[in-house]
Amino acid sequence: MNDGSSERTRVVLLAAGQGKRMKSDLPKVLHEVLGKTILGRLLTASDELKPEHIHVVIGHEAEKVEKFIQDNPSATPVSTHLQKPQLGTGHALMQVAPSLKDFSGTLVVSVADTPLLTGGTLKALVDAHKKSNAVVSLLTTDVDDAKNYGRIVRNEKGDVTGIVEHKDATEAQRAIKEINPAIYCFAWPQVEAALSTLKNDNQQKEYYLTDVIGWAHKNSHKIAYSKVPDWREVAGINSRLELAEAMRLMRDITINNLALESGVTIVDTQGTWIAPEVKIGKDTVVLPGCHLTGEIEIGQNCTIGPNTVMKGVVHVGDNSSVAQSLVHNSDIGSNCKVGPFSHLREHTALHDHVKVGNFVEIKKSIINSKTNASHLSYIGDSTLGSGVNIGAGTITANYDHITKKKERTTICDGASTGSNSVLVAPVTLEEGSVVAAGTVVTKTVPKGSLAITRTPQKNYEGWAEERKKKAEAAKLEAAKKG
Repeated sequence: MNDGSSERTRVVLLAAGQGKRMKSDLPKVLHEVLGKTILGRLLTASDELKPEHIHVVIGHEAEKVEKFIQDNPSATPVSTHLQKPQLGTGHALMQVAPSLKDFSGTLVVSVADTPLLTGGTLKALVDAHKKSNAVVSLLTTDVDDAKNYGRIVRNEKGDVTGIVEHKDATEAQRAIKEINPAIYCFAWPQVEAALSTLKNDNQQKEYYLTDVIGWAHKNSHKIAYSKVPDWREVAGINSRLELAEAMRLMRDITINNLALESGVTIVDTQGTWIAPEVKIGKDTVVLPGCHLTGEIEIGQNCTIGPNTVMKGVVHVGDNSSVAQSLVHNSDIGSNCKVGPFSHLREHTALHDHVKVGNFVEIKKSIINSKTNASHLSYIGDSTLGSGVNIGAGTITANYDHITKKKERTTICDGASTGSNSVLVAPVTLEEGSVVAAGTVVTKTVPKGSLAITRTPQKNYEGWAEERKKKAEAAKLEAAKKG
């Protein structure tokens, strides 16, 4: 029996499957649901348990899955365990068992293809497991169409006695609506003894982890369960259609929470896509066609959209608007106006009261307060002071294609550039300096100075009329020859 004295917890995620019905070269668990991989979402949910370690069983395209884990470190230490060949879920846990020789506590074991599974649901399972002093606990849920899920078998008292896989079930068992989503809690090392009893005498010739439930019942071990009200939270992803349905459901849950709990207006709930990681302040309006994914924080009284895309880590202050624009890993201050058709690339920071207008692209730049870049400009690898005005068509030429180096441009407080000017980095415009329209700047412009590199203007009187006469004469000559 589990004496409940240990508070140690570990998690095992079963991520070795191929997912043939996905018809993809990418492992199933690396497909994204609203900007985050399925495995990434499971790791985040597992982190909420505050486990001491997460074990991930890998198999199909193991190198890709292992690289993803290395490139995206979890809050919890993670190790991988190769399952080759893949001989079932029971066989998968056998690959982890040697790493658990010094572990005694609660072992949470879950499939890794349920992107909507929350940390709260996992906590409810762990709580039920500990409260019941159980050796084996499992999540269950009811579903009208059980498809290929294993069915929960109960006795006349209502106790769980086992799980029968769909392919091995009788017609009467297939009529059972309570299914097993393959998410468990085990008292370890007690359950380790069950692994040696698993057999592959079934149609799939696999070692089923579900047989651990029957082992516990046979040996009179306590079995507990936690029932999930909405089966869709624990639904596995096995096809592109199911992936799309998971995205829609996650979108709907997120939008409902924002509207009901955060005071956010979502004008078009079906045409707006927002990931659950996104936080939005009250009285902000999200217009149709927006796609917001990543660790995004948007303040109060903002207007986002229409047709705005935000990705990665993005912060937007209060009272700002972002219309028909793309924002990636950038910060936008309060009382800013971005768009329409602006592109804020990675590592861009707009301070308060900044205006970025149509067809302006900014990358790796800091724009200080009350600065305007309103039209048709590129600002890259730059620092702009306060009260700067960027004229239409201004370009910071930051890249030398021969040396492959990028240099910075600095524009100090109160400086301004005229239309169609080019600033060839590295270069500095000192405080209050002015660049005339059409000027190419290659060296520092001193404080309060005017920089101009245009050829002096010359006017040729009568030139236009003379040109017309020549053109008419040419037409007449051509007509004669024709």
